[in-house]
Amino acid sequence: MVSGAPRYATATEAALLDVLAAIRHNCTLEEAAERGRLLPNHQYWMRDGEQLLELLPYPAAFQATAELAARAELKLDFRHSRFPGFTAPPGLSPDQYLEQLCRRGLPGRYPPQSPEVEARLLHELRVIAKCKLAEFFLIVWELMDFARREGIPAQGRGSAADSLVAYLLGITRVDPIAHHLLFERFLHEEMQGTPDIDIDISSAHRERLIRHVYDTYGQDRTGMVCTVITFQARLAIRQVGAAFGLPQPVVEKLSRSVDRWYGKGEQALVAQLLESGGEHPEQVLTALAWRQFARLVEAVVGVPRHLSIHVGGMLVTGEPLWDIAPLERASMPGRVVVQFDKDDVEDLGLIKIDLLGLRTLSVVAETLQELEDATGERPDLEALDLADPEVYAMCGRADTIGVFQIESRAQQQTLPRTNPREFNDLVVEVAIIRPGPIQGKAVHPYLRRRQGREPVTYLHPLLEPILRDTLGVILYQEQILEIAMQLAGFSAGEADRFRRAMNRHRSRVEMTSLEQGFLDGCARHQVSKEVAAELFEAVRGFAEFGFCRSHAAAFARTAYETAWLRLYHHPAYLVGLLNHQPMGFYHPSVLVEDAKRRGVKVLSVDVNLSRGRCHLEELLGVPAAPRQFGVRLGFNYVRELGENLRERLDQERELGPYRSPEDFWRRTELPRPALDSLVMVGALDSFGESRRKLLWRLKAVEEALTGSRPLRSASAKGQDDRAVIPDAEEAADFPAAQPRQGQLLDLPAEPPQLAELTAMERAAADYRIMGLTTGAHLVSFLRPQMDGLGAIPLAEVRKAGRGTRVLTAGLVITRQAPHSAHGMRFFTVVDETAQLDLVLRPQVYLAHRAWANHEPVICAEGVLQVADGVMSLLVERLVQLPGASLMAKEPSPTDSLFPAPSAHDYH
Repeated sequence: MVSGAPRYATATEAALLDVLAAIRHNCTLEEAAERGRLLPNHQYWMRDGEQLLELLPYPAAFQATAELAARAELKLDFRHSRFPGFTAPPGLSPDQYLEQLCRRGLPGRYPPQSPEVEARLLHELRVIAKCKLAEFFLIVWELMDFARREGIPAQGRGSAADSLVAYLLGITRVDPIAHHLLFERFLHEEMQGTPDIDIDISSAHRERLIRHVYDTYGQDRTGMVCTVITFQARLAIRQVGAAFGLPQPVVEKLSRSVDRWYGKGEQALVAQLLESGGEHPEQVLTALAWRQFARLVEAVVGVPRHLSIHVGGMLVTGEPLWDIAPLERASMPGRVVVQFDKDDVEDLGLIKIDLLGLRTLSVVAETLQELEDATGERPDLEALDLADPEVYAMCGRADTIGVFQIESRAQQQTLPRTNPREFNDLVVEVAIIRPGPIQGKAVHPYLRRRQGREPVTYLHPLLEPILRDTLGVILYQEQILEIAMQLAGFSAGEADRFRRAMNRHRSRVEMTSLEQGFLDGCARHQVSKEVAAELFEAVRGFAEFGFCRSHAAAFARTAYETAWLRLYHHPAYLVGLLNHQPMGFYHPSVLVEDAKRRGVKVLSVDVNLSRGRCHLEELLGVPAAPRQFGVRLGFNYVRELGENLRERLDQERELGPYRSPEDFWRRTELPRPALDSLVMVGALDSFGESRRKLLWRLKAVEEALTGSRPLRSASAKGQDDRAVIPDAEEAADFPAAQPRQGQLLDLPAEPPQLAELTAMERAAADYRIMGLTTGAHLVSFLRPQMDGLGAIPLAEVRKAGRGTRVLTAGLVITRQAPHSAHGMRFFTVVDETAQLDLVLRPQVYLAHRAWANHEPVICAEGVLQVADGVMSLLVERLVQLPGASLMAKEPSPTDSLFPAPSAHDYH
């Protein structure tokens, strides 16, 4: 036998292997060489037969190797073991039982049953039977049926929404007939693997559903699918820098200086690395050390680093997993991770169920529960009219902060232009702000046609029925499949190769290999070469990021429901949002300020009225009907109050209200840091004393506790009540220590005269402890400085006309750096009056980058742009707010004493 024992494909990858070896062993390249961790030379690249024969002149060995390779045969056919089995009722086969369940669901979904529905159902059942997938549908149906019985919010999405069978079984909630969804995107007769059914589950209930799968099919046949974690830019810089032996401060500075989306190529990376040091990239790009470092960082980015657990994929098999896949134990006892990723599982034809935690479903569930608890009524979202004009009007105004899928800056820029008026418009809105349509150059043509500024045209008459409802542009994967089948004559299986190519990182290579077949097929259908080439380029734009229509429709349904809840039940919806952070695009403070501007009353924490979580509270003394409710902040927003302490407060509060601060202290025995936090956010204000006086009293109370050491002031975060319980060694030093109840001494001494906290000091305490405030907006305290600079409030900016030059300022809540924007940056700022988008050209951004990426409040001067109801400020310069004069008197919002909420920086 003969082998070149290659370790890498080409000779140029030798240095990369050395660096990865040093990273793996957590040492420098020099140390790795000294310890024998590196290969002795750089000759371990893959040679062809002729090159290897020159090094190893043993022809017989080459012949023997070829003969053995020809005899070797590996079969990875798991079709006989991919299902754990499903027991149908006596006398029925799985296919018969599946049809029975579907027909049972027909009257509820389609009261007047049409021939179209019957034909579609028979077609899908025939394909399912031919592919032997009835058990797969029944397994998922049983899982969803369990979720319904247990009250677990769950819904199918993704390509499964293309299936009428899935809709009739209650797996999905979107009508595939009404929304023209293509079944072949989900399943076709030539499919060798198993179709995907993604199930979104309330994050708060997901573990119960996973536990049900384990209990039903057994731990030996159930495992979590893995995912391959790769090096990203900043981690690659840190670890390659460590392998090079660069000083830690230098490595950290370099990693922080590089955007997550720095672009491709070593020169782009070097430019950003040097930019942070104030050097000009063009002067040192030729330096060998920099080029070598950048080249290796670029090579490391995207390389697999370790295996992790897929966000929701579960593998269920008919035979024990250890006979099918390599396994490793998960951190949770009784769980295993299958060392196949989602693509491996699909290729092998195994059954995977994606149980994906979706916080929005938890938000919706809690919103409905709050409404039922407060009013006795629970809205039925299944019966919602999806044509409420008020909901679409709200979306058209881009008034969508907190609404699922359509709250981002890019969505808010698009909504006034698309002006959705019906549900299918919302489906388009969910799908259009995606890399696929952007790279396919479909966004701007669609918007122009939607606004009537460009006629609706089709490259070929055969495209009209496929692209009619998207105004002649390609927005969905299903449309690409239809184009491949209708114009290029692809079979469903060949079109599925397009789908698979779109969903994988190697998709561009696969798409290129299919190009000639696509062009040839179009030629056979009398499609010109030029039109076929243009179509293929549009398809290529979807290669990695294509969005399927069924997925968009499922998300659009949830988007509509959350918009409806925000419009008609904003207080209850805000409760749900606040109790399930982090999620979405905005910090909780942004959600609260948005609700306040819309008239929602947000009430601060109160020891007698708050609970462990935020909740609805009826507003008393409001002369209005029906009853009105505000949002009472919960103890979950108070720093130093962990879960154990919140549970203790809830339990103690059930025994009756607290009569005084001392009564609260006696009954709860909270650690001092928790008490300080509660006092500083006003949770004891209802007792009628100032916060400074209460802090004084707490100190006196602490000193009055006999037989107990003073409480430690260390943070109780994560420690809860351990902060006030001495350990065994400490207890020996305090033998008289007893429970504090009954030991509190009343002190007759009056506290000194202490000034009340100013509004700014109260707001500072709120932001420092809760990350938000129910009082005045942070920016309002900087208004004198802004007035001094001539910066006007954002509400006044929004009243100005197009082309007006303005100077304004606000708190940054989002920063965005899209690949497709060629260096442009987009910020969103808010103040106490309104919200505004800022557009920064590359030169403006680079001139202020050192602080613009981190400063919470910025001042911007530029020209107002207004188009189609969308307003933004084209920034010409950024100004830092002066803080020295303010700092002399009281803390500045930009100072660490006044921590502003962080912005959402995303791509």
